[in-house]
Amino acid sequence: MKNLNFSGRFANSAAKVDVIVGLFQFVEDGRTIIYSPAFDLSGYGNNVDEAKQSFEVTIDEFFNYTIHKDTLSKELKRLGWNIKVGDIKKRKLKSPDLANLIAKNDYLAEILNEKQFTKFDQTVSVPC
Repeated sequence: MKNLNFSGRFANSAAKVDVIVGLFQFVEDGRTIIYSPAFDLSGYGNNVDEAKQSFEVTIDEFFNYTIHKDTLSKELKRLGWNIKVGDIKKRKLKSPDLANLIAKNDYLAEILNEKQFTKFDQTVSVPC
């Protein structure tokens, strides 16, 4: 199996919290897709490397946009994240668990029920 790791480090002056999220890699309509149910974001390409690059761009844009609009915490909470705010050493983020994601996310249920997929965990640095 190809190495599915990607660079999950968001470059910004804000403080960061590293979290582990599950990613699903599968093929749909001849394209390789990498999907993160925790962020409800995906990247795609003609192969795994292109899909990883696309996903990196997508997640970077997600962070840039939500930070610029000051909506990152609100969006993460909407997606089911548990956010504990405190001083920089006590900030904690927990991504939603898979059972909750499956119950609320029809696309994830479709992937699990109808696609051949590879699931892997990835550490992502989330600005806080």
